[in-house]
Amino acid sequence: MLKGSPLKLSAERLVMVVLVREDSSAGGSMPTYSLDQLPRVTARAHTAGVTAVKVFATDRRDVSGTRAAAHDSVMTRAICVIKSTQPSMEVMTETCLCAYASTGECHLTGRAGKPDQAATNAALARQAVTQARAGADVIGPAAMIPGSIAACRSALDAAGFDQVRIMPHLIVSSRLYGGYRAAMDIRPQSARRPFQLSVSGSTATAVERGLMMVAEGADSLLIEPALFATDILSGLHTKADVPLLPFSVSGECITLPPSLLAEEYAMLLRAGASRVVSHAALTLATTLGDASPTVPTS
Repeated sequence: MLKGSPLKLSAERLVMVVLVREDSSAGGSMPTYSLDQLPRVTARAHTAGVTAVKVFATDRRDVSGTRAAAHDSVMTRAICVIKSTQPSMEVMTETCLCAYASTGECHLTGRAGKPDQAATNAALARQAVTQARAGADVIGPAAMIPGSIAACRSALDAAGFDQVRIMPHLIVSSRLYGGYRAAMDIRPQSARRPFQLSVSGSTATAVERGLMMVAEGADSLLIEPALFATDILSGLHTKADVPLLPFSVSGECITLPPSLLAEEYAMLLRAGASRVVSHAALTLATTLGDASPTVPTS
């Protein structure tokens, strides 16, 4: 029987999720951080061996989500703080409007209440450039609107940020995001997520959607929620020549203890993940040891 060298779940394979608010007073089950808390928590992550963070931020809101592209937004200030205190830390961002628009939606709406794709893509492109200017290494379009990746790539290149990479979110609609939404006070007006994948949809459709994102300019793909998307991860692993990062979202990290999360993440590596993005990354990184799950490569 052929045997490959095992993959070991390690701190370097974990990307720590950081939820940032103007203050850290939000209740709920997910920890949030204020700007002045970021140096301490990212220093802990660095000491534990974590080399990358995925930053989500929330801000003041209006119907157009204008704060998303503000040079002094919570997101841009968070990026600056992390890069100034941990310059070697890779900073990935969420590039979306749900935490900035008063509707709580990932997209802007037109007069008829329908998604305005052109306006949304233009807003995301502005947001991407602002995040890159603040020091982001990887921006993450999360609205899943056709053309958003190309719009961000074009805007980044035009602004001189051709080295900044794009990792869009490939999202399966789920209730597992509830903890995150509560922590960031995001209340979408509509129960429908028109551009997200259905949890009961076909694997082939989801894989094709991911391949379309790569064709549009994605440098890597974030696939969420990890718990419900292993078939998509595995399918893309055989067809997409880009890094694949499953996102272990709030509902997973609230429900499963670290020992079971470690087993889940070992399975994700076996299925083709390059790294795992997780709310529990810091907890796992500080507890991983010689008994960490290993995954045979063949």
